[in-house]
Amino acid sequence: MTNLNSVLQRDPFADSTLVVNDEGITIRLIDGSRNNLDQVSLGIPNTPLLRLSPIEYEDGIQSPAGIAFDAEGNALIGIDGNTVTRQPIPIFTQAEADRLNGLGLNVISNTEGLSNVPDAPFVLLNPPDRPSTRVISNATSNLEEGESDPNGNDLSAFIWAFGQFVNHDTDLAANGSKEQNQNRLELLNFPIDIPADDPNFPPNTPPTQEISTQADGGLQFDFERDAFFSGTGVSGSPGKAINIVTSWLDLSVVYGSTEEEYQAIRAFSEGRLNVFSDETVTTNDDLLPLNITGADGELISGKGAFMDVGFLAGDTRVNENDSLASQHTLWMRNHNRLAQELYRFHPDWTDEQIFQRSRQINIAQYQAIVLYEWLPLMVGNVITDYSSYNSNQTPEITSEFAAAGLRVGHTQTNNRIDTIDADGNLTSLQLLRTFSSPNINDSSDIDNILRGASQTITEDVDTNVVFDLRNALIPGAIGFDLYAANQQRGRDHGLADYNQVRGSLGLPRVTTFAEITSNSELANTLDELYQTVEDIDLLIGLFAEDAVAPSGAGETIQAMLWEQYERIRDADRFWFERPTEDGGFFTQEEIAAIKEVTFADIIKLNTEITTIPDNAFVISSDNNPSSDGLLDLTGFSGQATATVTREADYDNLIGFYLIADQQGTIIDPITGQSLTPGQDGYAEAAINASVAEFKVEENLTTVNFDVTLPGGSLLAPYLVTDGDLDDFENGDAEVFFAFTAANSDGMSHILQLGNSSDNTFTFAFEDLSGNDSENSDALTEPLRDRDFNDLVIDLTLL
Repeated sequence: MTNLNSVLQRDPFADSTLVVNDEGITIRLIDGSRNNLDQVSLGIPNTPLLRLSPIEYEDGIQSPAGIAFDAEGNALIGIDGNTVTRQPIPIFTQAEADRLNGLGLNVISNTEGLSNVPDAPFVLLNPPDRPSTRVISNATSNLEEGESDPNGNDLSAFIWAFGQFVNHDTDLAANGSKEQNQNRLELLNFPIDIPADDPNFPPNTPPTQEISTQADGGLQFDFERDAFFSGTGVSGSPGKAINIVTSWLDLSVVYGSTEEEYQAIRAFSEGRLNVFSDETVTTNDDLLPLNITGADGELISGKGAFMDVGFLAGDTRVNENDSLASQHTLWMRNHNRLAQELYRFHPDWTDEQIFQRSRQINIAQYQAIVLYEWLPLMVGNVITDYSSYNSNQTPEITSEFAAAGLRVGHTQTNNRIDTIDADGNLTSLQLLRTFSSPNINDSSDIDNILRGASQTITEDVDTNVVFDLRNALIPGAIGFDLYAANQQRGRDHGLADYNQVRGSLGLPRVTTFAEITSNSELANTLDELYQTVEDIDLLIGLFAEDAVAPSGAGETIQAMLWEQYERIRDADRFWFERPTEDGGFFTQEEIAAIKEVTFADIIKLNTEITTIPDNAFVISSDNNPSSDGLLDLTGFSGQATATVTREADYDNLIGFYLIADQQGTIIDPITGQSLTPGQDGYAEAAINASVAEFKVEENLTTVNFDVTLPGGSLLAPYLVTDGDLDDFENGDAEVFFAFTAANSDGMSHILQLGNSSDNTFTFAFEDLSGNDSENSDALTEPLRDRDFNDLVIDLTLL
């Protein structure tokens, strides 16, 4: 990671690159409007979702896809008052037509107007209803309570935890029960039939807030349909669901999509976001603010467990689970840390200037991580290089993406949430025990959840969904099936079937179930459920596909996610990669620095976690080590260049010393004694073993050095605070090391940031002691700022 001081130091307000209160010309508006200056409402909340494929409402207007009868077997009534019959299904081969006719179905030649796919030679008339989505859930997912299906490429739980955060940033469909004038003849409730032989919900299951009893005594999951955009869902205008958040990758989950959310999350002091307590020592101790009541008398964010109301954030879903609330906290802290840094560089800036520049940098770091670190693991190496802003492109979210594609995270979610404390003690929580975020009560809980996610292998992308999501989703209730609900949402939105969507994405149609999956048992199950590959629920086809990406995702998910994110990127006038010379808001140097910030860096800089895999989305291994704060010169000559940036009042010195092993053992070159961190005389021996020193004389400056280090050796960094080696030897300066046992306050003072795969190593130093200056034995003020930017060295091995 190249340090961000160049980004922080430049004043974009001086040359009017940024202008506050300019009605969205240089600064994003909170509702996403005026991003496109020709189409000012593009990407704003409360706009309809787009379609990749033709709408498949069975009455052509609003009746759910795939069925003509409700959960109790009653015929559905269409908008025209007539009984709904299913639309003809296109059939593409004579062999498939013959096979289906052999099953007693009615396949005929496709005469004009019979199918919305005119090039299909045949159509299946009056196809049978697709099975209940609970039946499909039970048939395709076989994980029992406590069982898992781990990803084969050792991706970490951050894949789905961060992924849920990203998903919430771009879409939230309006619920029908909160809207007026829905133009519906049928009830808003669209229940899911629970079969009589269901293994987890037998007929004697008592009714709950999610389960009701049918007229014949059977059971059903209650399920509310999403709202239609005004003027749709009526004759001549098929229903379109409403996205009530911005479509941009703009951290609306942090900053809000509405003015009420925006006003509630801001502190309006020194550019900061609100936090739970103003008495914390550093931004790394901050929790999200307490949830509050909005103008409508309801809580602004959804209710959570914390102090009986939960946390407040820019998105109402913040309190859904511990992992999600931790992601919200992380990015809130990152904003406030950036604001703190900007205030030091620009003490004359107003609160608004600090806030907007902090928000801009925070969004830029987030965009880089989403597109170039997280997404390649989700969909594979299909990510293209950024070219330029395209004002003719749209960021709008498709129904296929919102109601199926990015719900892939639900099949990646683990059955247990592991938390690991600073001493390595593991606590394993059943997933359902984390709903509503009941396990976050102080800042250490955030660190423990993040530390645990980094060491937990995520589930694979497939039709196996963990037990708690299929049977125990709703806290306090007997249960609910999120997997079935996801399928039901696709039908609610009238999504085209799996094969239709493949064609819309430029992929060839499949002709057999075996072309979807090489798992013959699953292929046979799909055949029994659907009878033809031309009538598969989109989500089931997506989950069933053979893997083409590290996540386990198949080629249709790959194409769908990349299609959506590429459009969001290219349509965004504020996208971080658009340089200033092309009308953007960061210089080429700043863009390069932002792209080198990793998700692991965000975690290290905003928590007390100092060791985490270089790529936090992958479990630690030889190919993905946890940066340990050491400089291993094995295979290198020792020739290097160093760039050192100072942002500190203290006149510090940094250097590197020889160590014998990863534990920091020193062989004192003078005495020959072997010492380990924490032993008496370690600091003196380390200074005796110093092989390179660097000092920057003036604050807020950067200096370049050429340096020769001992090739093939193992080195560790050190920091002499407000002095040099002579001052240390005279007892007038303190020295800190990468090993906390060697530090007088027992705390971390050196972080290794970024990924060293390009032979550039970045070390960041914190020069403030955690010891009370009046009583060096008392840790009353742990690292009063812990910003780790007092000195930053980028060391490139030649």
